[in-house]
Formats: sequence, structure tokens, C-alpha cells
Amino acid sequence: MRYIYLLVFFFSLNLSLHAQKVVFLGGEQDAPRKMDPCDTLDYTYLNVHYRQLVRKDKLDPDNLTRSNMVLQIGKQISRYSNYTYLVNDSIMTEEMKRPELSTMKIVNNALVRTKKAGDRSIVIKNYPKGQYWVQIPVLLNRYIYTEPEPEFDWNFSPDTLTVLGYLCKKATCLFRGRYYTAWYAPDIPLSNGPWKFNGLPGLILKVEDADRDYSFECTALYRVDWKSPIYLSKRKKDIETTREKFRQAEKAAMNNPNAVIGNSGLVTVPKGEKIVTKILPYNPIELE
Repeated sequence: MRYIYLLVFFFSLNLSLHAQKVVFLGGEQDAPRKMDPCDTLDYTYLNVHYRQLVRKDKLDPDNLTRSNMVLQIGKQISRYSNYTYLVNDSIMTEEMKRPELSTMKIVNNALVRTKKAGDRSIVIKNYPKGQYWVQIPVLLNRYIYTEPEPEFDWNFSPDTLTVLGYLCKKATCLFRGRYYTAWYAPDIPLSNGPWKFNGLPGLILKVEDADRDYSFECTALYRVDWKSPIYLSKRKKDIETTREKFRQAEKAAMNNPNAVIGNSGLVTVPKGEKIVTKILPYNPIELE
């Protein structure tokens, strides 16, 4: 699948290629027709969809990246991820069983489906028990780290807001450099929410930071009465690290994407020519 992931990366990243020819190592004949290995951790009984808006570039405030995210809630574990990619994984798994479809055709189909999908990060709560498992792609690398379940020091307010037909109560907190306002539904007694949010006496249906750089709002929720696994997918080359070291690596990659791509060994460029990328905006959700 290395070839597939390279194609997805280079179509999704805004690269300016100042070279006549870029050579990918390996070819379609070398790409195995299988997905990354997956471990089923739990099964979903409630799906909660969120419209996630992210301002990646503070210098371009009107440009927001929109993602259709889903919180899969199981009996022990929940998983917050991009719904478009989740569906795409299922479709690709089925397409790879069809010998009449070439690897290139499967890749092209996936690119069309995920062209504007947005966020590809994953947060799995209570895995391992009492911890969060986080997977975040940065350029050609994919990082994984675990951390103890974060504590949110919520302050409660009498204000109310109706979200998706549910009467919600207000809570605020400062978390890792951002000041958040959250709206939670006491009628849904689940201490959960989008991304890493937790710790309120009801499901968080809406939350955003004071600058509105990061915004999450529930668009749908429904019971799942079919077998829907909550799974974990890993590649051998995923980089296991700590949250602190990940933040350092992400910032370095955004400031110098050429170094990450050039040192990867996955792409070669003819002698005397080079890949040129813009310095990428860095506005992470966690500022500290």
C-alpha cells in the first residue's frame, strides 16, 4: 500500500513541483492488494456526526477546512475520525476483492471520494484503558502517541442553547492554550464529545475556541443496530512517539516540508532539480 499512500499524499498536498519528472519508487505491480491490518477494539452502538471547521492559517481567516467527522461510541471505547475516510476504507476493502479493478483504478476512485475530506487524524478514547490513542498524519509521516485521559477544568454556566433539538447547557474551560465554550446535552448522559473533549455530565454537541479557529457542531446522531466495528489501523512505518515530541516534529515539518519529503527516500528527483513546497501554516489545536 506504500504506492497508494504516496499518490494520495501528493494529490492532497499543495505541492509546486519544479522538476520535469518525479519518480516514485516502486510501481503498481509492487503494491499488494490489501489494506493496513486492523484490530477490532469494540463495536459501535451510537454514531455522533460533527461538522468540524479548522482555520489552518491565521493570515487567511476566511479559509476554513471543513471535515465530516464521526464519534463512534462503544461500550468501552470511542473513536473520533473522518467519516469520509472511514467509508472510503470500507469501499477500498471491497474493491480490492475485485480482480477486474486495477490498483490504479482503486486509487483513482479513492482520490475522487476523499479529495476534499479534510482532517485525517484519529482519537481513540480509553485505549489502552484510561488513556487516549492518537494518530496524526504530517506530510509523508504518520505519528502515533498515547497519553493519560486529559482533564478539562470546566466552569459551568446557567446559559442554554438548543442543538439538534436537544437543550444544552454551557461550560467553559482553558485547555492547552485555548479557551473553549462547550454546549452539552444532559439528556444524553455520556461524558464524551468530539476530538479529546470529555468530562461533562452529558454529550458535548457543540464546542469552539474563543478565536473560532476550531469549531465542532453535531449534525446527526443515531443508534447503530448493525455490526459496526471500532477499529485500530497501524502501519509498520508509523512513528510511535510522545505528545511533546510529536508537537516538535509537526512544527518542524510545517516550517521545512522540503526536508521531510527529501529525506523520506520515497521520492527521487533528477539531479540538479528539486521539489519546492511552500512553508505550511502552523495553527495547531494544542498550543502548549
